[in-house]
Amino acid sequence: MNRLLCVTAVILTGAFVLKAQTLSPAAKFDAAMHAFWDAGDAGDAEKAGKQVVASGAGFEDIRARLKAGRPYAKQKTGRVELPSRDHGIALDNIVEIPAEYDPARTWPLRVSLHGGVGREAPGPNDQPARPLANRIQSAGEIVLHPRAWATTQWWNESQVENITRLIARVKRDYNVDESRIYITGISDGGTGVYFFAMRHATSWSACMPLNGHPLVIANPDTGADGQLYVGNMVNCPFHIVNGGKDPLYPAASVEPLVAMFKKAGVTHEFKVYPDAGHNVEWWPQERAGYEAWLAAHPRQANPDRISWETERTDRYNRFRWLVIDRLGKRPSDQALKDVNTYQPIPTMERTLFDHEKPSGRVDAARVGNAFDVKTRGVQAFTLLLSPDVVDFSKPVRVTVNGKVAHDAIVKADSATMLTWAARDQDRTMLYGAELHVLVP
Repeated sequence: MNRLLCVTAVILTGAFVLKAQTLSPAAKFDAAMHAFWDAGDAGDAEKAGKQVVASGAGFEDIRARLKAGRPYAKQKTGRVELPSRDHGIALDNIVEIPAEYDPARTWPLRVSLHGGVGREAPGPNDQPARPLANRIQSAGEIVLHPRAWATTQWWNESQVENITRLIARVKRDYNVDESRIYITGISDGGTGVYFFAMRHATSWSACMPLNGHPLVIANPDTGADGQLYVGNMVNCPFHIVNGGKDPLYPAASVEPLVAMFKKAGVTHEFKVYPDAGHNVEWWPQERAGYEAWLAAHPRQANPDRISWETERTDRYNRFRWLVIDRLGKRPSDQALKDVNTYQPIPTMERTLFDHEKPSGRVDAARVGNAFDVKTRGVQAFTLLLSPDVVDFSKPVRVTVNGKVAHDAIVKADSATMLTWAARDQDRTMLYGAELHVLVP
């Protein structure tokens, strides 16, 4: 941040504090919440959240305001540019807003990943890039089109950050239905959907890869960021489409992998169009089934069961209400079933994803205030407790690998709730406490 912006931020913060000192408690709370909603990014929102706590408002009052969400005004519709930069490369991301957009109700959000990500970004003297376009038309939804190039592909860390920021930007301006945010893509975009399901899945209600192939990111030369785990796919319902005559990713080569997904317990539907090539000529036939799958699979903000595996804790270590904090073997480790082999032909078995680094996995199930957790290669994790499913007036019991690790009342905390609300920008996924657990 430059000096002028720093000085401006100090002046505005000082003005807010001075103004707040002259307001009634109710007005102070209202002003603090507006500052929270108006914050430009998660960091600013976390700072603004401290002013909400300082207003003296109670936990339930703050929770009610967070669940109600920010006030939305009318915004530009049609094609809206959301430019960003990655490693010096300009990304001409866009979002398409329906002409009938009404801020008074929530709208589904489709994150649509394009193909051909191996292309080099155009230079200053080159012809402009072909504009991003919607190849599968649907009605009544907001469509986000991120841009990718050879140095910023869907399976790179930088694109995870880019798409996360873009979703947050759309949420700030438009009334997005958090239970109807899904990810889809065509060709390389479809392959990118598999990556996001296995590495960064908290937002998705459904994962819809079209003409993609997991073997692309299984190839080390592709440069996917870190290790990939089929088991993580159980957290996102999959609707998979491939063409029988696709010269790049024929359906017959994807079918053995789909059989592996089934073995891992992944909720899925596999649609094959026998005469289709590497295109979307099947969309008129497919659209009704595609939309029906979406309608049947809204996101569960607080699912009863979670399974997540990672080899790192600086990123890709969270899925909704579970955060893996520290990796390492423990004497109580469980032999959790790992599915990572497929049969390209009935007499041959192959490993899909290489796992050179040790990883950790947590399988957690919740019934009311009781959490039954099994771990492998994890020394510490955090449970994010939502007042929507946990009764904070009663003890929270956590059993890890057969041993009770916690059995006591956990106090709801406004500061914790505001911190996660600032990060997630999600009215349906509010956490009243962090419960840090050491594996026995």
